Amino acid sequence: MSSYRAWPKAELHFHLDGALRPSTVGELVESEGLDVPRPFLLTAPDATPSLVGLFEYFELPINVMQTEASLERVAYEACVDAAADGIDYIEVRWGPLLHTRRGLSVEAGIGAVLSGLEAAPIRAVGIACALRQDPPEANVEMARVAGAFAGRGLVGFDLAGDEARYPPGLHARAFEAARAAGLRLTCHAGEAAGPESVEGALRLGVERVAHGVSVAEDAALGERVAREGIVLDVCPTSNWKTKAVRSLEQHPLPRLIRSGVRCTISTDAPTVIGGTLSHEYELCSRVLGLTDDELRACDLTARAAAFG
Repeated sequence: MSSYRAWPKAELHFHLDGALRPSTVGELVESEGLDVPRPFLLTAPDATPSLVGLFEYFELPINVMQTEASLERVAYEACVDAAADGIDYIEVRWGPLLHTRRGLSVEAGIGAVLSGLEAAPIRAVGIACALRQDPPEANVEMARVAGAFAGRGLVGFDLAGDEARYPPGLHARAFEAARAAGLRLTCHAGEAAGPESVEGALRLGVERVAHGVSVAEDAALGERVAREGIVLDVCPTSNWKTKAVRSLEQHPLPRLIRSGVRCTISTDAPTVIGGTLSHEYELCSRVLGLTDDELRACDLTARAAAFG
């Protein structure tokens, strides 16, 4: 079996608040005087019931990411850890509105993350992520603030959160604002909701869909995605932990790739999910039966579809 850690790799679907070092969380809890139950629960168990159930494992990291110093630190450290796994290009996404709980401005928070990425030992760029459950007007304003950083390390705009309850069309104006500012567009879809969620994301004009596994349930949609060159940024272990797929063995990634859909492979959130990108490649090989040529093709797709 190939040593996938030694392969140069690009990762396009990577959430910053799901990638903190446990040691850093402990240090920030102490330095900020937070009253937090111990031991810290940072990695979701295999028995996590759903996407919404996964969200609770992001709460502690978000709570310690409320200052410019902490945001810059965790962004830098995440890239150092990615480099140690053989990643040479990474797109780091995070929700700027999540880091305003103790008075930090959206502008300052974005600037801090981008400072951490700029100092990284690899090529690292940012994607601002709106949350479905936030008021549409708040996401429009966030997109406008984020847009001021276009060309300064911020390259894209995304929408994440409770996919089943909040269809992407609710935030169409935020996507319009991001596009007007020069940010490229992606959207979480097809994970906790069916093909209609992906169709809703496509109506927003996205180039890439985060997850998108439900595309495999609709032949016509799959043909459209392949024909239009839409890229699915797939995260196999995460899709299993959120129960988007019943088992890792049943993941549709091989079928999607072999039907002509452009796919990339990512961790989603290495600390919360529990694994590295190299481990994802290993699982795709050992469990899903992807060949090394197919894995390399996914990496080439990631580089061709990269926003940065």
